[in-house]
Amino acid sequence: MSEKIIKLISTGGTIAMGFDDSSGGAVQKLSAEGLLQGMPSLDGIARVEAINFCSKPGPHMLPSDVFELSKVIASLFNSKKADGVVVTHGTDTIEETAYALDLLLDSNNPVIVTGAMRNTSLLSADGPSNMFNSILTAAADDSCGMGTMVVFNNEVHLARDVTKTSATQLNTFRSPLFGPVGFIYADRVQFVRGRGPRIMIAAKDVSAQVELIKFTQGMSNFLFEAVKDSLIDGVVVEAAGVGHVSISVAKEIRELVEMGKPVVVTSRCYEGLVLGNAYAFEGSEKDLQDIGVIFATGLSGQKARIKLILTLGYTRDMAEIRNIFAKPIRYGG
Repeated sequence: MSEKIIKLISTGGTIAMGFDDSSGGAVQKLSAEGLLQGMPSLDGIARVEAINFCSKPGPHMLPSDVFELSKVIASLFNSKKADGVVVTHGTDTIEETAYALDLLLDSNNPVIVTGAMRNTSLLSADGPSNMFNSILTAAADDSCGMGTMVVFNNEVHLARDVTKTSATQLNTFRSPLFGPVGFIYADRVQFVRGRGPRIMIAAKDVSAQVELIKFTQGMSNFLFEAVKDSLIDGVVVEAAGVGHVSISVAKEIRELVEMGKPVVVTSRCYEGLVLGNAYAFEGSEKDLQDIGVIFATGLSGQKARIKLILTLGYTRDMAEIRNIFAKPIRYGG
Protein backbone atom coordinates (compact mmCIF):
# COMPACT_ATOMS: atom_id res chain seq x y z
CA MET A 1 0.00 0.00 0.00
CA SER A 2 1.35 3.41 -0.96
CA GLU A 3 2.27 5.88 1.76
CA LYS A 4 -0.49 8.37 2.51
CA ILE A 5 0.06 12.07 1.91
CA ILE A 6 -0.98 14.28 4.84
CA LYS A 7 -0.93 18.06 4.54
CA LEU A 8 -0.08 19.93 7.71
CA ILE A 9 -1.74 23.36 7.59
CA SER A 10 -0.59 25.85 10.20
CA THR A 11 -2.86 28.72 11.29
CA GLY A 12 -0.94 29.75 14.42
CA GLY A 13 -1.99 29.42 18.05
CA THR A 14 -0.17 28.28 21.20
CA ILE A 15 1.26 25.24 19.43
CA ALA A 16 3.35 27.62 17.29
CA MET A 17 4.23 30.03 20.13
CA GLY A 18 7.26 30.50 22.37
CA PHE A 19 8.23 32.93 25.09
CA ASP A 20 9.43 36.33 23.91
CA ASP A 21 11.68 38.33 26.26
CA SER A 22 10.84 41.71 24.77
CA SER A 23 7.06 41.35 25.14
CA GLY A 24 7.14 39.24 28.29
CA GLY A 25 4.77 36.59 26.99
CA ALA A 26 4.22 33.90 24.37
CA VAL A 27 4.08 35.01 20.72
CA GLN A 28 3.94 33.29 17.35
CA LYS A 29 7.31 31.76 16.47
CA LEU A 30 7.02 28.53 14.48
CA SER A 31 5.97 27.97 10.88
CA ALA A 32 4.44 24.70 9.66
CA GLU A 33 7.94 23.58 8.71
CA GLY A 34 9.17 24.48 12.20
CA LEU A 35 6.42 22.43 13.78
CA LEU A 36 7.43 19.39 11.76
CA GLN A 37 11.02 19.64 12.97
CA GLY A 38 9.88 18.59 16.43
CA MET A 39 8.23 15.41 15.19
CA PRO A 40 9.58 11.88 15.74
CA SER A 41 10.05 9.77 12.61
CA LEU A 42 6.90 9.48 10.52
CA ASP A 43 8.32 6.71 8.32
CA GLY A 44 5.70 4.09 7.64
CA ILE A 45 2.91 6.40 8.82
CA ALA A 46 2.63 9.14 6.22
CA ARG A 47 4.46 11.64 4.06
CA VAL A 48 3.72 15.01 5.62
CA GLU A 49 3.92 18.25 3.64
CA ALA A 50 3.71 21.68 5.26
CA ILE A 51 1.43 24.58 4.32
CA ASN A 52 1.40 27.96 6.07
CA PHE A 53 -2.14 29.34 5.91
CA CYS A 54 -1.89 32.14 8.48
CA SER A 55 -0.32 32.94 11.84
CA LYS A 56 -3.05 33.97 14.27
CA PRO A 57 -3.95 33.26 17.90
CA GLY A 58 -7.27 31.44 18.21
CA PRO A 59 -9.33 34.53 19.19
CA HIS A 60 -8.17 36.35 16.03
CA MET A 61 -9.58 33.73 13.64
CA LEU A 62 -12.68 34.87 11.75
CA PRO A 63 -15.44 32.93 9.95
CA SER A 64 -14.03 34.36 6.71
CA ASP A 65 -10.62 32.84 7.55
CA VAL A 66 -12.21 29.44 8.14
CA PHE A 67 -14.26 29.74 4.94
CA GLU A 68 -11.06 30.34 2.93
CA LEU A 69 -9.35 27.50 4.80
CA SER A 70 -12.17 25.16 3.77
CA LYS A 71 -11.57 26.11 0.13
CA VAL A 72 -7.87 25.29 0.45
CA ILE A 73 -8.67 21.89 1.97
CA ALA A 74 -11.37 21.15 -0.60
CA SER A 75 -8.91 21.95 -3.41
CA LEU A 76 -6.32 19.58 -1.93
CA PHE A 77 -8.85 16.75 -1.78
CA ASN A 78 -10.42 17.44 -5.18
CA SER A 79 -7.01 17.48 -6.86
CA LYS A 80 -6.00 14.33 -4.96
CA LYS A 81 -2.96 16.10 -3.50
CA ALA A 82 -3.79 14.92 0.03
CA ASP A 83 -5.31 11.84 1.64
CA GLY A 84 -5.90 13.74 4.87
CA VAL A 85 -5.28 17.11 6.46
CA VAL A 86 -4.08 18.21 9.90
CA VAL A 87 -4.80 21.82 10.89
CA THR A 88 -2.89 23.33 13.81
CA HIS A 89 -4.93 26.03 15.53
CA GLY A 90 -5.28 28.13 18.66
CA THR A 91 -7.29 26.22 21.26
CA ASP A 92 -9.63 29.10 22.19
CA THR A 93 -11.73 28.69 19.04
CA ILE A 94 -10.78 25.21 17.81
CA GLU A 95 -14.30 23.92 18.33
CA GLU A 96 -15.83 26.61 16.11
CA THR A 97 -13.31 26.16 13.30
CA ALA A 98 -13.57 22.37 13.42
CA TYR A 99 -17.38 22.45 13.34
CA ALA A 100 -17.43 24.94 10.46
CA LEU A 101 -15.06 22.73 8.45
CA ASP A 102 -17.21 19.71 9.22
CA LEU A 103 -20.27 21.49 7.82
CA LEU A 104 -18.50 22.94 4.78
CA LEU A 105 -16.39 20.07 3.45
CA ASP A 106 -18.01 17.49 1.19
CA SER A 107 -15.36 14.77 1.32
CA ASN A 108 -14.70 11.44 2.98
CA ASN A 109 -11.08 12.42 3.55
CA PRO A 110 -10.35 13.06 7.24
CA VAL A 111 -9.59 16.53 8.60
CA ILE A 112 -7.97 16.74 12.03
CA VAL A 113 -7.75 19.97 14.03
CA THR A 114 -5.30 20.14 16.93
CA GLY A 115 -3.25 22.55 19.00
CA ALA A 116 -1.51 22.84 22.34
CA MET A 117 -2.17 24.11 25.84
CA ARG A 118 1.52 24.61 26.57
CA ASN A 119 3.71 26.64 24.23
CA THR A 120 7.10 25.44 23.05
CA SER A 121 8.96 27.26 25.84
CA LEU A 122 7.15 25.45 28.66
CA LEU A 123 8.04 22.19 30.37
CA SER A 124 6.35 19.18 28.74
CA ALA A 125 4.85 21.12 25.83
CA ASP A 126 1.97 19.04 24.45
CA GLY A 127 2.08 20.30 20.87
CA PRO A 128 4.42 17.63 19.40
CA SER A 129 2.41 14.77 20.92
CA ASN A 130 -0.92 16.21 19.74
CA MET A 131 0.49 16.76 16.25
CA PHE A 132 1.93 13.24 16.00
CA ASN A 133 -1.38 11.73 17.12
CA SER A 134 -3.25 13.94 14.64
CA ILE A 135 -1.07 12.80 11.75
CA LEU A 136 -1.56 9.20 12.89
CA THR A 137 -5.33 9.71 12.92
CA ALA A 138 -5.41 11.50 9.55
CA ALA A 139 -3.51 8.59 8.00
CA ALA A 140 -5.70 5.86 9.54
CA ASP A 141 -8.02 4.02 7.15
CA ASP A 142 -10.80 4.03 9.76
CA SER A 143 -10.80 7.84 9.79
CA CYS A 144 -12.25 8.00 6.28
CA GLY A 145 -15.85 9.18 6.39
CA MET A 146 -15.57 10.50 9.94
CA GLY A 147 -15.44 14.14 8.82
CA THR A 148 -13.62 16.75 10.87
CA MET A 149 -12.26 15.67 14.24
CA VAL A 150 -10.32 17.24 17.08
CA VAL A 151 -7.39 15.19 18.38
CA PHE A 152 -6.03 16.18 21.77
CA ASN A 153 -4.51 14.46 24.79
CA ASN A 154 -4.71 10.96 23.17
CA GLU A 155 -8.42 11.35 22.44
CA VAL A 156 -10.37 11.77 19.21
CA HIS A 157 -13.53 13.90 19.25
CA LEU A 158 -16.14 14.65 16.61
CA ALA A 159 -16.21 18.32 15.67
CA ARG A 160 -19.91 18.59 16.47
CA ASP A 161 -19.56 17.21 19.99
CA VAL A 162 -16.31 18.66 21.32
CA THR A 163 -15.85 21.73 23.49
CA LYS A 164 -13.02 23.35 25.44
CA THR A 165 -13.79 22.80 29.12
CA SER A 166 -10.72 24.17 30.93
CA ALA A 167 -8.64 27.28 30.35
CA THR A 168 -5.42 25.55 31.41
CA GLN A 169 -5.60 21.74 31.67
CA LEU A 170 -4.21 19.37 29.03
CA ASN A 171 -7.45 17.35 28.94
CA THR A 172 -9.47 20.47 28.14
CA PHE A 173 -11.22 19.05 25.07
CA ARG A 174 -14.17 16.84 25.89
CA SER A 175 -17.46 15.76 24.36
CA PRO A 176 -19.93 16.23 27.24
CA LEU A 177 -22.93 14.46 25.75
CA PHE A 178 -21.37 11.47 23.98
CA GLY A 179 -17.69 11.19 24.93
CA PRO A 180 -14.72 10.69 22.60
CA VAL A 181 -15.24 8.90 19.31
CA GLY A 182 -11.83 7.27 19.60
CA PHE A 183 -8.60 6.89 21.53
CA ILE A 184 -4.94 6.71 20.59
CA TYR A 185 -2.83 3.89 22.01
CA ALA A 186 0.89 4.21 21.16
CA ASP A 187 0.84 4.21 17.34
CA ARG A 188 -2.73 2.99 16.86
CA VAL A 189 -6.09 4.78 16.60
CA GLN A 190 -9.06 2.90 18.06
CA PHE A 191 -12.54 4.21 17.25
CA VAL A 192 -15.25 3.23 19.72
CA ARG A 193 -18.31 4.41 17.76
CA GLY A 194 -19.33 5.72 14.37
CA ARG A 195 -20.56 9.17 13.49
CA GLY A 196 -23.73 8.41 11.52
CA PRO A 197 -25.08 10.71 8.77
CA ARG A 198 -23.18 13.89 8.00
CA ILE A 199 -24.78 17.31 7.65
CA MET A 200 -23.19 19.61 5.08
CA ILE A 201 -24.07 23.21 4.21
CA ALA A 202 -23.07 24.55 0.79
CA ALA A 203 -22.62 28.13 1.99
CA LYS A 204 -21.82 30.66 -0.72
CA ASP A 205 -20.37 33.15 1.77
CA VAL A 206 -20.07 33.92 5.49
CA SER A 207 -21.27 37.51 5.39
CA ALA A 208 -24.26 37.01 7.70
CA GLN A 209 -24.04 38.86 11.02
CA VAL A 210 -25.23 36.62 13.85
CA GLU A 211 -25.01 37.48 17.55
CA LEU A 212 -25.07 35.17 20.57
CA ILE A 213 -27.03 36.27 23.64
CA LYS A 214 -26.91 34.34 26.90
CA PHE A 215 -30.03 34.42 29.06
CA THR A 216 -29.42 35.30 32.70
CA GLN A 217 -31.74 35.77 35.65
CA GLY A 218 -33.29 39.23 35.64
CA MET A 219 -31.43 40.39 32.52
CA SER A 220 -32.61 43.57 30.84
CA ASN A 221 -33.87 43.84 27.28
CA PHE A 222 -30.93 46.02 26.22
CA LEU A 223 -29.18 43.45 24.01
CA PHE A 224 -32.40 42.41 22.28
CA GLU A 225 -33.40 46.01 21.66
CA ALA A 226 -29.94 46.66 20.20
CA VAL A 227 -30.39 43.72 17.81
CA LYS A 228 -33.82 44.96 16.72
CA ASP A 229 -32.34 48.37 15.90
CA SER A 230 -29.41 46.92 13.92
CA LEU A 231 -28.70 45.13 10.64
CA ILE A 232 -28.02 41.85 12.46
CA ASP A 233 -29.25 38.93 10.33
CA GLY A 234 -29.99 36.44 13.10
CA VAL A 235 -29.67 35.69 16.81
CA VAL A 236 -28.73 32.66 18.89
CA VAL A 237 -30.09 32.62 22.43
CA GLU A 238 -28.57 30.38 25.09
CA ALA A 239 -31.65 29.71 27.19
CA ALA A 240 -31.76 28.23 30.67
CA GLY A 241 -32.41 24.53 31.26
CA VAL A 242 -34.22 22.78 28.41
CA GLY A 243 -35.03 26.10 26.72
CA HIS A 244 -36.45 28.61 29.18
CA VAL A 245 -36.36 32.43 29.33
CA SER A 246 -38.17 35.15 31.25
CA ILE A 247 -41.48 36.66 30.16
CA SER A 248 -39.78 39.88 29.05
CA VAL A 249 -37.14 38.04 27.01
CA ALA A 250 -39.82 35.86 25.41
CA LYS A 251 -41.56 39.06 24.31
CA GLU A 252 -38.33 40.35 22.75
CA ILE A 253 -37.81 37.05 20.95
CA ARG A 254 -41.34 37.17 19.58
CA GLU A 255 -40.72 40.63 18.16
CA LEU A 256 -37.48 39.51 16.51
CA VAL A 257 -39.26 36.56 14.90
CA GLU A 258 -42.06 38.84 13.69
CA MET A 259 -39.39 41.05 12.11
CA GLY A 260 -38.27 38.06 10.04
CA LYS A 261 -35.00 37.47 11.87
CA PRO A 262 -34.23 33.81 12.61
CA VAL A 263 -33.87 33.18 16.34
CA VAL A 264 -32.10 29.95 17.24
CA VAL A 265 -32.38 28.66 20.80
CA THR A 266 -30.02 26.28 22.56
CA SER A 267 -29.30 25.48 26.20
CA ARG A 268 -26.68 27.27 28.28
CA CYS A 269 -26.19 24.03 30.25
CA TYR A 270 -22.87 22.25 29.87
CA GLU A 271 -24.67 19.03 28.94
CA GLY A 272 -27.82 20.69 27.75
CA LEU A 273 -30.48 19.61 25.29
CA VAL A 274 -33.41 21.85 24.43
CA LEU A 275 -36.73 20.00 24.45
CA GLY A 276 -39.98 20.56 22.61
CA ASN A 277 -42.91 20.45 24.98
CA ALA A 278 -41.96 19.38 28.51
CA TYR A 279 -43.06 22.74 29.99
CA ALA A 280 -45.78 25.13 28.89
CA PHE A 281 -45.39 28.28 31.02
CA GLU A 282 -44.77 31.65 29.39
CA GLY A 283 -41.14 31.70 28.30
CA SER A 284 -40.89 27.89 28.30
CA GLU A 285 -39.54 25.87 25.38
CA LYS A 286 -43.10 25.08 24.22
CA ASP A 287 -43.99 28.77 24.34
CA LEU A 288 -40.84 29.67 22.37
CA GLN A 289 -41.63 26.95 19.84
CA ASP A 290 -45.11 28.42 19.38
CA ILE A 291 -43.51 31.86 18.92
CA GLY A 292 -41.47 30.47 16.04
CA VAL A 293 -37.92 29.96 17.30
CA ILE A 294 -35.60 27.34 15.85
CA PHE A 295 -34.09 24.81 18.23
CA ALA A 296 -30.41 23.81 17.95
CA THR A 297 -30.67 20.64 19.97
CA GLY A 298 -27.34 19.37 21.25
CA LEU A 299 -25.31 22.32 19.99
CA SER A 300 -23.51 24.84 22.16
CA GLY A 301 -24.33 28.51 21.61
CA GLN A 302 -21.08 29.16 19.73
CA LYS A 303 -21.63 26.21 17.40
CA ALA A 304 -25.26 27.11 16.82
CA ARG A 305 -24.00 30.56 15.78
CA ILE A 306 -21.53 29.05 13.30
CA LYS A 307 -24.27 26.86 11.88
CA LEU A 308 -26.64 29.80 11.48
CA ILE A 309 -23.94 31.91 9.77
CA LEU A 310 -23.28 29.13 7.25
CA THR A 311 -26.98 28.44 6.79
CA LEU A 312 -27.69 32.10 6.05
CA GLY A 313 -24.80 31.97 3.58
CA TYR A 314 -26.71 29.23 1.78
CA THR A 315 -30.33 30.35 2.05
CA ARG A 316 -32.54 33.05 3.53
CA ASP A 317 -35.68 30.94 3.18
CA MET A 318 -37.04 30.36 6.69
CA ALA A 319 -38.48 26.93 5.86
CA GLU A 320 -35.09 25.76 4.58
CA ILE A 321 -33.35 27.19 7.62
CA ARG A 322 -35.71 25.26 9.89
CA ASN A 323 -35.14 22.09 7.91
CA ILE A 324 -31.35 22.38 8.21
CA PHE A 325 -31.59 22.80 11.99
CA ALA A 326 -34.07 19.93 12.26
CA LYS A 327 -31.44 17.33 11.26
CA PRO A 328 -30.55 14.54 13.75
CA ILE A 329 -28.92 15.77 16.96
CA ARG A 330 -26.10 13.21 17.05
CA TYR A 331 -23.88 11.08 14.89
CA GLY A 332 -24.85 7.79 16.45
CA GLY A 333 -23.45 4.48 15.33
